[in-house]
Amino acid sequence: MNQTIAKAGAVVRQVKTYWRSPKPGSYMPFREVAAYAGGGIGAYFVITVASTLIVSATNMIIGGAIGVAPTDMYVLYLIATIANIPLTAVRAQMVDNTRGKGGKYRPYLLTMGIPTAVISICYVWFPYERLDGWFPGTLFGRAGGYVATCAAVLVFNLLLQFFFQFFNDAYTNLIHVLSPSTQERTDVLAVKSVVYSLAPSIMNIATPLVAKYLADNNLYDIRVYRYSYPVFAVIGILLTIVVYANTQEKIVQAKTHTIQIGFVDSFKEVAKNKYFWIIALAGWLGFLELAYQNILAWSYTYGHTCEGGTLALINTLNGNAALWGMLLAPFVIRKFGKKRTLVGMNGLNIAFILLMLVNMKNIWWLFFCIYLNSLVSAFEQITTPAIQADIRDYQQYRSGERIDGMFATVATIGNLVTLLTSSVLPAVERHFGVHEGNGYAQPFDILDVNTGEPGLFYKMLTALILMAALGAFLNLVPYFFYDFTEKKQKSVIRVLKIRALFEDYGNHALHDRQIVEAIELVEDAREKAALEPKPLSKKQGRKQYRADRDYNEEIEISQFVCRELDKFHTPLFAHQVAVCEAFVAGGLDSIRNTDLAAVNAELAAAREKPRNTEEEKAERTFDIEFCKKRIAAKKAFDRFYGDRVPFEEPSMEELTALFDKEDALDAQIFDAVQAQNAAQKAKQPTQVQMQKETVRRLQAEKKQARKQQKALMDAFARFNRAAKPYNDAGRLLRQKENYGRFDEIAAMYEAAKANTAAEAEPADR
Repeated sequence: MNQTIAKAGAVVRQVKTYWRSPKPGSYMPFREVAAYAGGGIGAYFVITVASTLIVSATNMIIGGAIGVAPTDMYVLYLIATIANIPLTAVRAQMVDNTRGKGGKYRPYLLTMGIPTAVISICYVWFPYERLDGWFPGTLFGRAGGYVATCAAVLVFNLLLQFFFQFFNDAYTNLIHVLSPSTQERTDVLAVKSVVYSLAPSIMNIATPLVAKYLADNNLYDIRVYRYSYPVFAVIGILLTIVVYANTQEKIVQAKTHTIQIGFVDSFKEVAKNKYFWIIALAGWLGFLELAYQNILAWSYTYGHTCEGGTLALINTLNGNAALWGMLLAPFVIRKFGKKRTLVGMNGLNIAFILLMLVNMKNIWWLFFCIYLNSLVSAFEQITTPAIQADIRDYQQYRSGERIDGMFATVATIGNLVTLLTSSVLPAVERHFGVHEGNGYAQPFDILDVNTGEPGLFYKMLTALILMAALGAFLNLVPYFFYDFTEKKQKSVIRVLKIRALFEDYGNHALHDRQIVEAIELVEDAREKAALEPKPLSKKQGRKQYRADRDYNEEIEISQFVCRELDKFHTPLFAHQVAVCEAFVAGGLDSIRNTDLAAVNAELAAAREKPRNTEEEKAERTFDIEFCKKRIAAKKAFDRFYGDRVPFEEPSMEELTALFDKEDALDAQIFDAVQAQNAAQKAKQPTQVQMQKETVRRLQAEKKQARKQQKALMDAFARFNRAAKPYNDAGRLLRQKENYGRFDEIAAMYEAAKANTAAEAEPADR
């Protein structure tokens, strides 16, 4: 007991100590973790509300409460999915080229979250029941009111496809940039998942109770959502503000690094990321796994196995299963790694899905199986986002750019796959008689065990369970090929830090603290890379085994870092440097004067190069890629420049000044709004009007500044496409030069260390 109290006290003291600043080795203070997780309850109120309204092949609010037939719902889903492809590209370009103090994701928590909440409220309060009166007769051979209902659902979905998806990406992907530490991200994801799960849990409890008292236990009465969803949406936005106000993005890159990456270039870079395709393939193949997701609600609604209060209790208990899974996940991941954890839990998932076949007529047995399924599935809520964050680190390591939004755009290829796979469940439902015109008031009423077709309900459940088990198995298979381990991720982050520090030094932006960090990172890597690994044996005891394992891991990571530092001394990079020096020597004329026929001949010759060793393969790949870049650049030059426009780089100083101007205008607008509110409270109408005019003037200036930003950013995008091989070659040569200046930095170490210590003294006193 005394030990427990002592441990609890230690935890409290640690939280107090590191509430505003992160503890050593971490990046997120406890305050930031609390804000991200606690505010996540609000974010997930909004996410859950909107996601239940997004059209899909099995959406029971649209099908049951609004009354859209399954086949028509699938047609709406097709249209919305196709429309979302260009919208996803727009979102990706906005995220990957977002600049400013807010970061890549934080600004969109509010600018996309508030419209999402408003659209969701309008969605459920739209007067669908009046449409028959407003549109009498027929349209396109169908009842006019029904066609109008489908049109309204489509419009709301097209709006949600942009705003909700953007908001969802902003919150869920924010963890990718809050810390570069994979284990810290995993731990925070676990805390966040435990806390935010209160939102869907509260909704799962409240919704059946609202249905019981407002709709005679009819979960698919639109009034249930009209009275509950606005409350959830408003609370959600208020709590999301907490996330926005108390988090800070931390991307490992040089302070002086500017990102202006074109859509095509970022698309190509992500498409080369093998880990992205493994994760994407797992999702596409596992589409059938969700076939069982409506079983509890259907058992309640059509099987009449319990009443609303019982279902609320079951939903509450089921949410508790996810809690245990999310609490256990960080410890299991720390011990076994993300891949082994994910594979093992998915295997259990298959078994628990199949267990439902034992007694489908008992809702408590279904609950038991789904409880176990929810417990192991909760691990995936931690592993999948953690893996997604890791592969973005890998992407930055490979390409030199932090590309986040484009992952979603490349993933839209999966939408085309989903268009095909999502037709499977509606086809199965239709096979079992669930379709418009089946002789029942609502298509799904045919499943009712009392008034529907006898025995049909449980025949359909059997089919859905078997399909879900198959989907879970298919989802599992691609992960056997995933090998980006925690050790590799740590190595990549260490290299990204080295690159960032040297880039800042080359741009004269490395301060004393960073000089100390750079020298100590390099010297530590050199020292550990020369050590001999210790033999691992569990006979020595668990504690010693872990210590030796960590010791060996540090050696491997240090060797990885040293290979990065020494890469310009290898034949491969000597070849790359020679090619780049020759190209850069010609300036931008190297692109203007490109002979496409000659470069195509070089490309053909590069493809004929030997590839017997890893070095030969790497050199061949570099030459092929460089030729392709030159061809693409020449085509872009002819398209955007030619003899019509001067081929020169736009002014980064001008763009930075416009960003600074926008930030300053935002601050002035905030002050003017505050002054307006104060004047309203003081009942000073003249002052109120004056501040309103100030706000309008400032907003007009901001609009003009953003217009100028867009024009200049478009100019950068055109230049970067046309000058890509020149820019890439120059970047490699600058990196070589910076790596060669280590002795210059080392000579500054003692003075920088002394200055850093002096700066810290007042804080220590």
